[in-house]
Amino acid sequence: MWRVVVLTMVGAVIALYLASVLGYHATTDTYRDFSFTETSPETETSVIIRLRQFDTLQNSLSVDVLVHPGRDMLSKDPRALDNLAIRLSSWTPSGELIYLHADVASDTNTNLIAVGDPDNWPFDSYSTDTIGVELFSGTGAARKAVPAGVIVAGHVNGWNIGSDNGTIASPPAPQQTLRLTLERSSAALSFDIGLILVLLALPAAALFVAVQTLAGRQPFLPPFMTWFAAVLFAVIPLRNLLPGAPPAGAWIDQLVVLWVLLAVAAAMVMYVMAWWRSRRSG
Repeated sequence: MWRVVVLTMVGAVIALYLASVLGYHATTDTYRDFSFTETSPETETSVIIRLRQFDTLQNSLSVDVLVHPGRDMLSKDPRALDNLAIRLSSWTPSGELIYLHADVASDTNTNLIAVGDPDNWPFDSYSTDTIGVELFSGTGAARKAVPAGVIVAGHVNGWNIGSDNGTIASPPAPQQTLRLTLERSSAALSFDIGLILVLLALPAAALFVAVQTLAGRQPFLPPFMTWFAAVLFAVIPLRNLLPGAPPAGAWIDQLVVLWVLLAVAAAMVMYVMAWWRSRRSG
């Protein structure tokens, strides 16, 4: 009988582990790759927005801005590559200019503003303005616009990032636009839920042991005092492991972490009361 129970438990653990591994690979975000081939439209001149890092507290999306010169650009004037600049501008959906970013070089890093509320972790989402992307060649009076497409590449770990490409009618000519949206990936959400369940399990176990001991159903065991202390001090490190590091005071702290700490502390006090009762009776 016990052999059947043990084998069943081992099989269940292995099945759950395999399910978690397969689930992670099924829900993880994919890498936005790009390649240039003879027949692909990317052989034309393109501005590449390569994703790097996202800071939720600062609403700042770090990207690399690169230029892939097409054959048309190289064949006309190879020296045009020496003075390339990219202008990023923010627009409303109705076509009104919000502000102009400073021009950036063709191989530099810059930050885009992605607005959202980090207190809604882990269901927070962020989006940029409609961003106009223009490529220029030359300097001074000889500066001229260069037609270029816009490509989004790379990924940010733990995030699903969508891109909405389009055009906007802005003087003196229509320009390419880009709008990025960011949502936490299913894999990151699964990990968040798992850690929250672990946090909730800690006070449940501590209260069960404390209540049983205080009621006299179980004997007082002095080593359990160190276990209560370890459980209490494990809460904050577990909270800080949450992907995305939700800001202090977010709803997770108000509705979960604070009450977990109070419950574990209450269990420790109850166990101390059980110790005091066993000391007096002894």
